[in-house]
Amino acid sequence: MKILLLLAMLSPVPALAQPLLGSATSATEDDGLGPALVDLGASTRPFVLSPGADARYDRGIAYMYRLEFDKAEGEFKEIVRLDPEGPSGYFALAALSWWRYSQNFDVQGGLKTVEEEFVSNSDKVIELSKHMVKEGRDLDQAYFFMGSAYGLQGRWYAVQRSWWRSYTHGKKGRKFLKKCVAVNPAVYDAYLGLGIFDYYAATLPGTLGLAAKLFVGGDRQRGMEYVKLAKEKGRFFKVEARFFLVEIYSMHEKDFKAAYAETAELRAMDPSNMLFRVGEIMTHIQAQDWPGVLDECGAFLGTWEAKPEKGLETQLAMIYLSAGDALIAMKRYEEAAAWLATGIEKTGFPEKGWVTYCYLRRAEALDLLGRREEALADYRIAAGRPNFWDSKKYAKAGLKNAPDYKEVYRQMTVD
Repeated sequence: MKILLLLAMLSPVPALAQPLLGSATSATEDDGLGPALVDLGASTRPFVLSPGADARYDRGIAYMYRLEFDKAEGEFKEIVRLDPEGPSGYFALAALSWWRYSQNFDVQGGLKTVEEEFVSNSDKVIELSKHMVKEGRDLDQAYFFMGSAYGLQGRWYAVQRSWWRSYTHGKKGRKFLKKCVAVNPAVYDAYLGLGIFDYYAATLPGTLGLAAKLFVGGDRQRGMEYVKLAKEKGRFFKVEARFFLVEIYSMHEKDFKAAYAETAELRAMDPSNMLFRVGEIMTHIQAQDWPGVLDECGAFLGTWEAKPEKGLETQLAMIYLSAGDALIAMKRYEEAAAWLATGIEKTGFPEKGWVTYCYLRRAEALDLLGRREEALADYRIAAGRPNFWDSKKYAKAGLKNAPDYKEVYRQMTVD
């Protein structure tokens, strides 16, 4: 998302476990901002689901992280069948839709069905959770799933750059997650959503311009501590928390030693899972460790050719693109053009945005080699494809003037 620890065990992190000045209900009346408050008299019962659901969650999540989405869906649908009035199975299905989307966010269109499933299942989670609250039943789980569903919707809208909807859903999610830990501080998975909102509300404003005015009330350090708590003590969200820590350390904190430590832990958890290796490649890119990027891409493709892993075939163009970027950064332009050509020719998913960037980056490599006419052909193709990460802007600029090394490097490393 092991929850058998008592409230006293939170004492090493007092910033996370402050006693309420009033009753537990007073924490439910805030605006969703500020620290999570824990009632010292609250329940600390273990966070368990309906009979049989925990094991299915574990199996489904493992399948999901291996991108075996059909198998994960089977496990999650069985949870719904066994407990149709509970929110847990619907939340798992909403999270699965999120993961399906995250693997194809570089495709313009074609995801309408995934989005409809996400909206339907996340709304169902909220509906069932509200019913539980009305009945006064399992309030910790009701608030947890309601808050997590709103938070997941906030992340969905953030990817679409719908900032107002992202903020309002994220803030609402945080409010209910705070209620969850007020009722039962042993639901450590709730701290992941709390931490995500806190951290990004504090760090995103510098990059959002006018939208920054929405994101107030975050706390960078508190957000990191919350995510770490979910990683260390959570039941369902431990791996998800590691993913966020890799992103936080590499993209925002620039603490690459810490980021590599997290990617190493992910790989140790499941050495055969190639998705975890993608995280390591991304960390090398953020560190601008270009030899490391090239080595990891080569190792990834070598393993892939020996034993392809279903699901990751959609991302192969991204691996070739990463290797091409590394070679351009090292000024090995001929090799870069060859790698990028392979990314274009070998993909079974030509509509992917990664392929668009293979065309764009190959054009730039050819320009740096002085092969302008060949470069122009690739710029035209990139400019004619759906826009992905300003690809049209860069392609049109390349059609007007050949970029120099400094400009290409800037494009490869811009946040």
